[in-house]
Amino acid sequence: MSASAQLTNWSTPSPFYSGTGFNAATGNYTVPTTGRYSILATITYSTTASLTASIGASVSPQFVIMRTSPTTTNLVTGNFPVLDVNVALVLTLRAILGTATVTMTGEFSLNAGDVIGIYYVANGLNVNLNLGGAGSAVTTWAIHEMT
Repeated sequence: MSASAQLTNWSTPSPFYSGTGFNAATGNYTVPTTGRYSILATITYSTTASLTASIGASVSPQFVIMRTSPTTTNLVTGNFPVLDVNVALVLTLRAILGTATVTMTGEFSLNAGDVIGIYYVANGLNVNLNLGGAGSAVTTWAIHEMT
C-alpha cells in the first residue's frame, strides 16, 4: 500500500472466519442488528524499503476504523509509531518505525445497516507499506455484538 485506501481482500480460512455481514473482498462489515458492538483490530505493517529522509512535522499516518454509511464517522484511530529526535545543532529526525503493530479497540452503539471498514490514512506519508508485515505476522479485525 502506498496511498490512503480501505483495507480489502481479507483472508478468512480457519481459524479465521468471515462472520455474518462481513465481505472479505471489499473489507466492509454491515451491521446486522442495532446494538452495542466491540471492535478490535491488530494491524502489522513493514516498510518495503528503508527510509532515506525524515518525514515532515505534519505527516501523521494512521489506521482508522470508520463507519462509512449512513454517515462517515471515525470510530477508532491508531497512529503509526513515530521516532521523533531532535539533538540540538546535530540531528533532527522524524520517521515511522520500519516494522510495527497498531492496535485499536472500542465499543460502539451501531444501527442495523451501518457499514464499517478499516482504512489506511497516509496523511502525507509517501512510503510503500507491506500490510501484514514481514514473516508470519497477521493482521486481524473482529466485531462482536455485546449482549
